[in-house]
Amino acid sequence: MTRHAVVALLLLLGACGSKVDKPPAAPAFDAQPITYTDIESAKLTGPSCNYASGHSMGAVVMAMNDAAVMKIGGALKHFTLDPQCEKIGKTGSRYVAPGYVLDLAVKNESRSEQAGKVGFAGSVKLSDKKGRVLYSTDGDVQCSG
Repeated sequence: MTRHAVVALLLLLGACGSKVDKPPAAPAFDAQPITYTDIESAKLTGPSCNYASGHSMGAVVMAMNDAAVMKIGGALKHFTLDPQCEKIGKTGSRYVAPGYVLDLAVKNESRSEQAGKVGFAGSVKLSDKKGRVLYSTDGDVQCSG
């Protein structure tokens, strides 16, 4: 090989190693409000805390004692309670599904009560198994039962 070819090859190889590898971007999820029809068809009954995005009336997450649901892509995704999580009243702060973690938070100091329902400010965060946040929102939380 000529000296120029060797130099070009070394520069090419050096460029390959200097490139910063970025992890692939996590797909964004768009949570939809859970409808009354969803609640009826999935037989979601009993005490729950419903997490809305902002001040919307439509819950994007319903958390029950041992399970939670979130509507993603038009379908309900079911999560089970992480037994290691903190309790939020009769529900939990973390639910899991294969490949996903759903973290819920409630600000206790924001408590309000209207028409037999307890309300709070809270948040929802859905992450994948690599810890990448797929969906996050702050909003109103209403708990009943």
